[in-house]
Amino acid sequence: MNVEEMVKLLNPVLRGWANYFRIANCKGIFKELMGWIRRRLRMKKMKEWKTWKGLHKMLRRRGYKGTFEKISMTTWKNSASPLISMALPNSWFDELGLINLEKYNVGILHHYKQ
Repeated sequence: MNVEEMVKLLNPVLRGWANYFRIANCKGIFKELMGWIRRRLRMKKMKEWKTWKGLHKMLRRRGYKGTFEKISMTTWKNSASPLISMALPNSWFDELGLINLEKYNVGILHHYKQ
């Protein structure tokens, strides 16, 4: 399963989870969760590339020039690498249509108590 298919399956779960828990003050938790989800999806994309050549190709497509270091595409720690974040920025996830939990209005319990 590629990242695009994974996003399509993940979106209904994220939307439901966010609608259920948004009555609480959980803005920070939503932010941490989105960071982890993006990192996990970056790791999935890294494994799809298989080698550092795919990463370098994506960086050049995004307009970065110069030489880049060769990194392992199968280690979790490299999914937080600045190179990966430049190749797959948060705007890339918006283009894929990933639901962003950080944009949800949270802490709305006071609306229900009237």
